[in-house]
Amino acid sequence: MASLAMTNLTFGFFDDSGPSRANRILLFYSFETEEHLARSGILHYHPEEHRFVGPRHDRELIDAALAFLASSGRLRERTL
Repeated sequence: MASLAMTNLTFGFFDDSGPSRANRILLFYSFETEEHLARSGILHYHPEEHRFVGPRHDRELIDAALAFLASSGRLRERTL
C-alpha cells in the first residue's frame, strides 16, 4: 500500500467476539485522505508474535496503531 497522507485518524477496539483478547486484538481505524476521501478498516494484532497479521498496510498507519495500542495499555512488554 502506498503511503497516504492521513488526517483525522482514529482508532477503536472491537472486543468481545471471536478468540480471547489475549490471542488477538482487533482494531478499527478510520481516516481521511488529502482528497477528503474516507478510509476505514480493521487491523488484527497478534500479541504473542508482536505483529499485525493479514494484508500489508501502510507503515505510517501501522506505526500510529502501535502507538495507540501502547498508550491504551494493550501491548505487553517483550521479554528479552
